[in-house]
Amino acid sequence: MRTGGGRAGSRSDVPWVVPSWADPVVARATGVIGGPLGRYAVVGARGLPGVAAVLTLLGSLALGLGVWQKGHCLMKGWSTPDQFWRACYSDLPVVTVSSPLADGSLPWSGAAASSTAPLPGVVMWLISLVSPVEGQGLAAQQWVMVLWILVCVALTALAVLALVALAPGRPWQAAHLAVSPALALLALVSTDLLGVALTLLALLAWHRERPWVAGVLLGLALLVRPFPLLVLAAVVLVSLRGGRRLPALQVCVGAALGALAVLAPLVTVEPRALTGLEQWWGQPAGYGALQMVPRLVGAGVPAAVTSTVAVLGWVLALGLGVWASRRARRVGVVPLSALMLLVVALTAASLSVQSGLWVLPFLALSARPWWEHLVWALAEALHFLTTWLHIAFASDPGRGLPGDAYALVVVLRAAAWAWILWRVYAAADPGEEGAGPAQRPVPSAAEPAAASLS
Repeated sequence: MRTGGGRAGSRSDVPWVVPSWADPVVARATGVIGGPLGRYAVVGARGLPGVAAVLTLLGSLALGLGVWQKGHCLMKGWSTPDQFWRACYSDLPVVTVSSPLADGSLPWSGAAASSTAPLPGVVMWLISLVSPVEGQGLAAQQWVMVLWILVCVALTALAVLALVALAPGRPWQAAHLAVSPALALLALVSTDLLGVALTLLALLAWHRERPWVAGVLLGLALLVRPFPLLVLAAVVLVSLRGGRRLPALQVCVGAALGALAVLAPLVTVEPRALTGLEQWWGQPAGYGALQMVPRLVGAGVPAAVTSTVAVLGWVLALGLGVWASRRARRVGVVPLSALMLLVVALTAASLSVQSGLWVLPFLALSARPWWEHLVWALAEALHFLTTWLHIAFASDPGRGLPGDAYALVVVLRAAAWAWILWRVYAAADPGEEGAGPAQRPVPSAAEPAAASLS
């Protein structure tokens, strides 16, 4: 697709929308590097690989900012409550030194089994094996974090490549993941970036009519977080709407096989690897969830009620997905997944700080304008900081954030999630008011027979 109008109108070497021409926020942001792209500048002379390489480099710089943000813990170690006051907490070094991972064993093999999810537990175990330093000291924590940073660079590159390949008509939209403030803040908190990358690779495989591969990748992503189940449901619903029952069946079977490929040997070696799933029902509402608000303001809510609401949220989300997929207007996998995620997020039993990483693919694949992205990211950053301050409140109430103040931030963040995910869903409607060509998804020139993502 060629950009139309403005500076791009007379250019034959600009096959894509140039963000600094089409998005006023990006145009202003380029002031630090000299301003928007000039009329005679060569854009994408090396094709899509060149765009992917530039965005991967930018993603690495964003991760570098994340390293800087966690610099205090990297230098001094992850100790409580210091890691909360400094907002540099990370699951990887903390879980490593507080579980059998410190001795090179699986995290579930201790006296008290870890609640770590299956695939993250395996990944952290592999990192502990590669690390040249074992034990619970500062050097062991530093090595674990350095190795995870390197893994994050590779995962960001894979995610960017998948996004560029999924939207060859607007490859620069992958910057919504690569240079997002949320990536810098959240990528090093946990292993969620692994699930995000696997999900994007699964969408790419589905777009290229490889349902078995897509299913296997989604099955692996499900072992990180349950959110990919919504993408799987959207893929199946869109396929069934188009009368493609066989690919829908293949992707479901592939997901089951992908999950079992990890779970079967893992449970055989360590039966307690599913401890986190087994304990889920009896847990109270966790950080970031709207369901935690009553407890924050002093009202007691039974854990069974919290779990029931979360389960009903998933049922409602899937039912809403079925309804939306049967509407007259065409809705693709990405907006349908966003709609279901909206419901799941608002009814979740826990919506931790790192959950924000799962919104980034939707922003990139729906081509939302950057001002919307930054408004959502601001709410995400506020929640990131206040979560640690609220946790630290128990150790020093004079410095920490009390429950009622944190409750307001949780509500604000939930509103930001609902707003941005609804915008992603609404963008699927060509008649959406105020959505210009730069904001709408651009289909590829030769879209495969598989259902459209957008």
